[in-house]
Amino acid sequence: MGKGKTKKETKKLRPRALSGLKSKDVIELIEALENIKLDFDHLDYYERTGLIIPSIRSGQGRGIPKLYSVEDFIILRWLVSLQRQGISVQRFRNIVEFLKEKMQEVFKKPQNYVLITDGTSIQFFDKVSAKALDVLKDSGQYLFVFPVGKIIEQSERAIKKINAE
Repeated sequence: MGKGKTKKETKKLRPRALSGLKSKDVIELIEALENIKLDFDHLDYYERTGLIIPSIRSGQGRGIPKLYSVEDFIILRWLVSLQRQGISVQRFRNIVEFLKEKMQEVFKKPQNYVLITDGTSIQFFDKVSAKALDVLKDSGQYLFVFPVGKIIEQSERAIKKINAE
């Protein structure tokens, strides 16, 4: 606790993002940043199926809130963005598994990558080496680009904004 501050005042000063984002915060941020209504049932489904598990604290019983990390939130943003472009939850699961196994550097320095999809295939473009990495098969269709670094920057700004409230 800080000098001369009560426990309540100290808790109020601690940023929510550092201590974790509650489900309510995650849903509000997704709606604000992606303009998509996400409900508690979908969030719970993603956790039950092992797709996005709150890494700070998963559900531990009634009255104990789940706490998501910033990384969890960013992966969830990727999911809802890709779903809007026609990528199924199962294909997203394949993407995340591939990245966790083969491309940990993407999660360490996401500003160096751009996510590219045509609704069927997924590629990550490495801006430093100028290489495109196929995650799923090629389809020959036009591609949409999602700048990973921009998503992270927007996420961090939105989280800071709720911390200020």
